[in-house]
Amino acid sequence: MRWMPFAIVAIMILICQTTIVQVMAIQSVRPNWMFVLAIYYALWGAWPDAAIAAWLLGLAVDLTSLGNGGRLGLYAFSFGAAAWAIIKIRSVFFRDHAVTQFAVTLVFSLAVELVVQGYRHWSVFGAMPESRVWASAFFTAVYTAVCAPYLHWVLFRMRGWTGVRPAARF
Repeated sequence: MRWMPFAIVAIMILICQTTIVQVMAIQSVRPNWMFVLAIYYALWGAWPDAAIAAWLLGLAVDLTSLGNGGRLGLYAFSFGAAAWAIIKIRSVFFRDHAVTQFAVTLVFSLAVELVVQGYRHWSVFGAMPESRVWASAFFTAVYTAVCAPYLHWVLFRMRGWTGVRPAARF
């Protein structure tokens, strides 16, 4: 993987995450476009590079959430673990199909959000009720999954600029 194009795309999506996505909020639910980018790299990137890229994207999300009571490393660990799992199972999927992108994003986004929201709930006991943790994680995962096929389409069209080398088809 070429790291300079990765850095440029990551910065562009991070800017969109902190500006456009804030406007797209429904109540307090926002999609996580950085996670969609991490899934894109996990689906199309080579093994160690894709996991490192996902971890770096999670670290960027952690750094932007520090002012809102976030903890450094939660998203980085979660994105890296999700990327590792996706890399392990991606050979059984049609990676370029919108349903696959939706389903993979939904499942792994739900897992990531449950880890992060659950940690926030238990580290600051009583910060939010347990039912709110589940609802927040679920609606964030669904909103992220709905956005995923569109973002994957854009990223796939500009794959020369994303830094991912063409992978062999299975």
